[in-house]
Amino acid sequence: MMLSCSRQIPEKPNILLYIADDLSWWDLGCRGNGVVQTPNVDLLAAEGMSMTHMFTTSTMCSPSRSALYTGLSPHRNGCHMNHGGVREGMQSLPHYLQPLGYHVALAGKRHIKPPEAFPFDYIPNHPDSVSAYIQGLKGETFCLVFASHDPHAPHMEGRITADDVSVPPHWLDTWEARNLLARYMNDIESMDREFGELIGILKDHELYKEAVVIFTSDHGFEHFAKWTCYDAGLRVPCIIRWNGVLEGGSENHAMASFVDFLPTFVEMAGGTVPQDIDGIPFLEVITGNLPEHRDLIYGTHTTRGIISGKAYPIRSVQNREFKYIWNLASDSLFQNINTHGRTWDPEDASTTWASWLKLAEEDESVAGRVRHYRQRPEEELYNLTEDPWELNNLAGDPQYKVLREQLKRDLEHWMMLQGDLGLESELAVPLWESNN
Repeated sequence: MMLSCSRQIPEKPNILLYIADDLSWWDLGCRGNGVVQTPNVDLLAAEGMSMTHMFTTSTMCSPSRSALYTGLSPHRNGCHMNHGGVREGMQSLPHYLQPLGYHVALAGKRHIKPPEAFPFDYIPNHPDSVSAYIQGLKGETFCLVFASHDPHAPHMEGRITADDVSVPPHWLDTWEARNLLARYMNDIESMDREFGELIGILKDHELYKEAVVIFTSDHGFEHFAKWTCYDAGLRVPCIIRWNGVLEGGSENHAMASFVDFLPTFVEMAGGTVPQDIDGIPFLEVITGNLPEHRDLIYGTHTTRGIISGKAYPIRSVQNREFKYIWNLASDSLFQNINTHGRTWDPEDASTTWASWLKLAEEDESVAGRVRHYRQRPEEELYNLTEDPWELNNLAGDPQYKVLREQLKRDLEHWMMLQGDLGLESELAVPLWESNN
């Protein structure tokens, strides 16, 4: 359900953008997770609109955040590997919103560079610091990004235990996997409490009623999500509360990308959307003036830059029904810090991976799934309607040959426009930089 265009859009609202870290889109009470308790985010959903098909550009911290802040996809802004930085001369949220009368601040996780490309007002990642910052503005307009460290590892013990959880369909069921999920969900509950504190601060300053409050995540959680181009990683939660503009408890199913946030904020602020970015504003979509947004969503992954990662570029394109994935180094092994292992620690994702390897030795029926994590075909094609967890690869099915070829052409054309040379682009990353 969307609102009609008859409601007045307030000018220059205060904006709070909360970014969770490694949170899968379904792991919220309001998205159907019956184990984790997220009352504050659930209330935001009840009072706002859920964009059910929001996608990040890359399932890694730095590329995801850099794309959101610049409105440019990873290979255009230059940050396509983790722990990387954007190219010289790039502009970001502060450059666009400050001339429109906004103070633009970032609290919490950064993972963006160089500093001159991101001239935020940097404040400590504690709600008290946020309150002091808002108090110091004396009523002037702001856009505040709060980038949480939760529910990223290391995870903690808490109310939820391994006996309380079940694994999602794209995972294998071991005690170690369930224990990891339980700890992760305890961190989600910590994240929700932190989010609730921020909402309380807006209320204390009598700003909550009129502010635009947005909740999202940089990408999904761990195996077959983070560091991949599967929907479990690329698709992220997105909830927007805007009192008097968006209907509480509503959903919008238009497909949108992280690069669309920046131009949307510019429109909210009353500015003119820059023409040289990849982002397309979705303000007219969420307010009901446009029924659809994007026809295609693109994803990228660069493995160099991940601890223990070797060159393994992945690209994807999807429409509403089908996803095409191109593994450009399929003759190599996909690897990262988890597949190499760190310690046999109950909170470590490499522990889950080790338990899957052991299970595969004992049960041939699951061995193929374990092999697929590291040895993937060059092409993958999934029917997202019938197979949302992307378990049945249709790339070799003659029935889908025309569709597969069309999606690949779409992807190749987009890569050309992005200046993305695939494996060549990944190998161009200096080893010293990829490990920095």
